[in-house]
Amino acid sequence: MPKRVVIADAGPLIGLARIGQLALLPRLFGTVTVTSWVRQEVLAGGDFPDTRALQEAFSQSWLQMVDITGNQDLINLHQIDMGEATAITLAQQLHSVGDLVLLLMDDQRGRQAAQHSGFTTMGTAGLLVLAKKAGAIEAVKPLLQALHQKGYFLSQRLMDAVLIQADEAL
Repeated sequence: MPKRVVIADAGPLIGLARIGQLALLPRLFGTVTVTSWVRQEVLAGGDFPDTRALQEAFSQSWLQMVDITGNQDLINLHQIDMGEATAITLAQQLHSVGDLVLLLMDDQRGRQAAQHSGFTTMGTAGLLVLAKKAGAIEAVKPLLQALHQKGYFLSQRLMDAVLIQADEAL
């Protein structure tokens, strides 16, 4: 029987940490896997309020780290960073043994590369919609606004589409 594996890139981890919602990940998925490159990317930002939440998450059993080398061809072909490349490479390895993989990724080029490789992707905004549908949060709009206010880039078009999916459009 195939195993479902959720692999996160840095973006969703950082976004959820900024709004104090990292706990949604284990609630929605149980276990989330990251590569050592993603861990390094997430924690390399220096000493800011979110760093403590991220460091704490990495000390918990729901966030598992795998050491893997990125595929340079992915980086060159899709112009993505090493974190995205290692996440996709890990997804390819797990898929090859029959696992079902969901990639949590915000960067548009990274998502396109993952989808080009046949993987389902979900970004931070989509995670919030899923959390609402699962009853883990009451509303998406205030969390989207909080992300935006804390400097997380979300286009107006994306926010409008997400609010429609969450049944919160005006």
